[in-house]
Amino acid sequence: MFERLSDNGKKYEEETREHVNEYADAGLRTLILAYRELSEEEYAAFNEKIYEAKNSVSVDRQELIDEVTEEIEKEMILLGATAVEDKLQQGVPECIDKLAQAGIKIWVLTGDKMETAINIGYACSLLRQGMTQIYIPLDTPEIIAVEKTGGKSTIAKVK
Repeated sequence: MFERLSDNGKKYEEETREHVNEYADAGLRTLILAYRELSEEEYAAFNEKIYEAKNSVSVDRQELIDEVTEEIEKEMILLGATAVEDKLQQGVPECIDKLAQAGIKIWVLTGDKMETAINIGYACSLLRQGMTQIYIPLDTPEIIAVEKTGGKSTIAKVK
C-alpha cells in the first residue's frame, strides 16, 4: 500500500510502518487504510472499466480487473493502520501435532507478513523451537521486475 501513496499522502508513513510491524510481531492481522478523492468523471470511467473487467469471460479476467484497479489505486493519502486478532479454529494445534507425529511433512504457504506467519506457526504448533525454517522471499528486485514484465511462468523460472 505504501507504494501507492502520493507525495503529500505520506505524512504518517514512518509511524504507520512501525505500528504495522509491531502488530505483525504480536501475531495480528493488519490492514493499512488510505483514500483518494475522485471526480465524478474519474469514478464513471473507473466504474465502466471495472464492470467490463468483472464481466469478462476471458481467461485473463483477473488480470483485467487488476489492471483497472491498478489505474485507480494510486496517489492515495494514508489514514493509518488497524489490526485484529485472527484466532485459530478449535483443534488446529492438536490436528497439526498429530499429522507431524504421523510423519507427514507440512509446508506453509502464506501471503502474511513474515512475523505474523511465524507467530501463527508457533500458536498452532506448526513451528517449534529448534526447527529449521526456510524463507523464500518473493519481494526481491528480480522477482518484482519479472512480475511487472513477465507472466507467471517466467516468475517460476526466476525462483
